[in-house]
Amino acid sequence: MRLHLAPTRKFKTATVKVFLRCDLEPKVATEVAALPFILRRGTERVPTLRGLSRRLEELYGASLEPHLDKVGEQQVLSFSLRVLGERFLPKGGSVLAEGIELLSDLILRPARDEQGHLRAEEVAQEKVKIQRRIEGLLNDKGSYAAEKLISTMCAGEPYSVFEFGSLEDLPGVDGASLEARRRALVERSPIDVYAVGAFEPDQLRELVAQAFLLPGREPTPLRGTTGHPPPREVREVTERMGGLSQSKLCMGLRTDLRVGDEGFWDLLVATGVLGGFPHSKLFRNVREAEGLCYHASASLERYKGLMFMFAGIDAENAEKTRDMCLAQLEAIRQGEVSADELDNTVAAFRQAYRGILDRPTSLMNFDYLMSVHGGSGTPEDAIAAVAGVTREGIQAAAQRVRLDTVYLLAPEETGEAGESSGGGEAA
Repeated sequence: MRLHLAPTRKFKTATVKVFLRCDLEPKVATEVAALPFILRRGTERVPTLRGLSRRLEELYGASLEPHLDKVGEQQVLSFSLRVLGERFLPKGGSVLAEGIELLSDLILRPARDEQGHLRAEEVAQEKVKIQRRIEGLLNDKGSYAAEKLISTMCAGEPYSVFEFGSLEDLPGVDGASLEARRRALVERSPIDVYAVGAFEPDQLRELVAQAFLLPGREPTPLRGTTGHPPPREVREVTERMGGLSQSKLCMGLRTDLRVGDEGFWDLLVATGVLGGFPHSKLFRNVREAEGLCYHASASLERYKGLMFMFAGIDAENAEKTRDMCLAQLEAIRQGEVSADELDNTVAAFRQAYRGILDRPTSLMNFDYLMSVHGGSGTPEDAIAAVAGVTREGIQAAAQRVRLDTVYLLAPEETGEAGESSGGGEAA
C-alpha cells in the first residue's frame, strides 16, 4: 500500500481516506458498484447500520462514508473517515485509533453470514437502489443523453460501461459473488491511504500499519485506460422519445491529450474558453447572441482524453446549433481567443483550484487522481500551470481535438417512434 500524509493545523479534523481501484469491466462493474455501499452497512464487531451510526456518535460525531467513481476506464472505490483532532477533545481524549480500526473493519472484516458471504438482506436492498439509479437515468434526460452519447461513441471500449453497471448483470450479483469481489480487491487492487489534517504523522503511520496489515498481498498490474482508436467517420445518431419538452444535443470529441501529457493544461483552458463558464463562447455566442439553446456547455474527461459539448434545444434548431457549436471550436483553432476570454478563464480555474485547498477530501482526490494517471503536483502547481497557458497553446491544443459522434435526443414525430442513425461528416 501507499501511504500519503499531510499533517496541518489548518483543519480541526483528521480525515483518512482509503482508495482501491480496478479496471472497468462490463461483467464485474455492477458488483464493484454495489460493494462500497454494502460494506458500509456493518462489520463483524458492529454488524448493523444503526450500530455503526451509534458508534460514530460515540466518537464525537465522526463520519464514515463510501464513494464510487468512474475515472477514465477504472472504477475507484473509497471510504473516508473524519474525526476531531486530539487537541480539540477533552484532555487525554483520542478517537483516531478507534476510527481507523472501524475504517479497516469495513473493508477487511465486513458483516457476513454463516457461509462467509455478504448478507443476503443487505445485498438485496442495495441491488434495488442500483436498479433505481440505472433506471432513473430515464427521468434525467440530460444524464440519459450523455450516457447514450458515451455508449455510442465508445462502443467496444471499456469507457462505454456505466459506472453503476447494467440491469442485465444485476440478477447475477449475490452475497457470494460480492464477497469474492471484495477479497479480490483487497488482495490484488492497488491501495492508497491518505490522511489530511490534525494528526501526528508517526502515530498515524503506526495506526494504519496495524489496522491494514495484509500479509501475502499480491497486487496485480491494471490495464488502465486504453489507447486512442484511430480516426473514423463522424457518426450522427438521433433517438426519439415521447414526452420530451426539450431536445438534447450532445457531441463527443476525441483528443490525444490526457492528464500528465505536455499540452494538457492548454487543452483544459481551451475547454474552459469554449464552454466551461458563463463568459465562454458557447454561452455567449450560441445561447445569448443567437438564442439557439436553453443552455450550452463544454467539459473535458481528462483521464480518457474526451471533450463533450452539450446543449438543450428545440428540435428544429438541432442542425444550426450543432454547426454553431462546432464553429466556436473552429474559432479557437484559428486563434480567435480574446484577452478577456483567456484572463477570465484562467481566473475561474484559479478560484476552483484554490477552493480545493480548503477541503481535505478534495485535496486527497486531486492528488490521487493526478498520480494514478501519470500527473503530479499540488493545486498550487495547477494554478501556476493554468496561469502559464498562452493563446498559442490554446490554439495548438484545440487543433488536436476532432469530432467523433453527434447524438440528438428529440421528441417523437407524428406517427414515428424509435431510433434512427446515419453517418457522415458534421463539420
